[in-house]
Amino acid sequence: MAVKLDMSKAYDRVEWSYLKQVMLKMGFAERWVNLAMQCISTVSYTVNINGNRGRHFYPTRGLRQGDPLSPYLFLICSEGLSALIRQAVGAGTFRGVKASRRGPTISHLLFADDSLLFEEATKERASSLKEILKHYEQSSGQCVNFNKSTIFFSSNTLEGVKQEISNVLGMRHSNNIEKYLGLPNVVGRRKRESFQNLKDKIIQRIGQWSSRLLSQGGKEVFIKSVLQAILTYAMTCFLLPKSFCGELETKQGWRLMTNADSLVVKVLKAKYYPDDQFLNSRLRNSCSYTWKSIWVAKDALRKGLVWRVGTGSSISINSNAWIPEAINFRLSS
Repeated sequence: MAVKLDMSKAYDRVEWSYLKQVMLKMGFAERWVNLAMQCISTVSYTVNINGNRGRHFYPTRGLRQGDPLSPYLFLICSEGLSALIRQAVGAGTFRGVKASRRGPTISHLLFADDSLLFEEATKERASSLKEILKHYEQSSGQCVNFNKSTIFFSSNTLEGVKQEISNVLGMRHSNNIEKYLGLPNVVGRRKRESFQNLKDKIIQRIGQWSSRLLSQGGKEVFIKSVLQAILTYAMTCFLLPKSFCGELETKQGWRLMTNADSLVVKVLKAKYYPDDQFLNSRLRNSCSYTWKSIWVAKDALRKGLVWRVGTGSSISINSNAWIPEAINFRLSS
């Protein structure tokens, strides 16, 4: 199962004493920590009431949203949850999941205040996860919004088990398309429905645009800076259906070849090409849609990649692409 956490007022609830102790535990110099805490604790606020500014008051916890330092400090705050999960994994009370038998274990993915936790779908594991979250809440001041948090189960999980785990965690289980970092959590067979929100966003923006009197140059800027930006991030992760158009997947393929130590590369390699390279991998019918989206980039990469000659011991003079100025980078007969 995968648990998507929703933190209630995440930035506003950070306890300063907790944040300071985490920074010291992570090895930051005490002088640097004190300077950071001064930036946090010297904040004051005022409230305008009927046009009149009230008296200054001073908070005792929380991070200012909009402050360029706040996202980094919140990442340090989230390290507490990550440490608790790693500790539970080491103790055997939390296992995480594997995408394949030889792949690495994935227990959690954290990005700012967006959190995805992965665990076996049993009542005992759900209880262990609930204890971890409770401990994190008590230490950091964070508060999990259980009403907005959701659980996703694999298709072979029994309905009775789903309901039991949902009751233990106090969260709803969902089969609907939801988002993580702006992209759908699950991409099923109905690709158009999964990416329909991208089309809706473009139509909405164009509708707002039509009411404005823009010059030809203004329209061009609008298309390049607004409409294209809506699709760009999604297209770097998924091969969108033909009705939506798109192909930026070569960047993801290149990352698989150049970032061998990253978690995503370890997961995909263990499952889809454990004993070979990405360029020699094959596509099976059972492959996930995410892998199919990345795999499409293989041919484009193969056409554009050129060997950088070192000793030359790994290069075939006749068949490999290694000559920068030649047609197709190969010897011509």
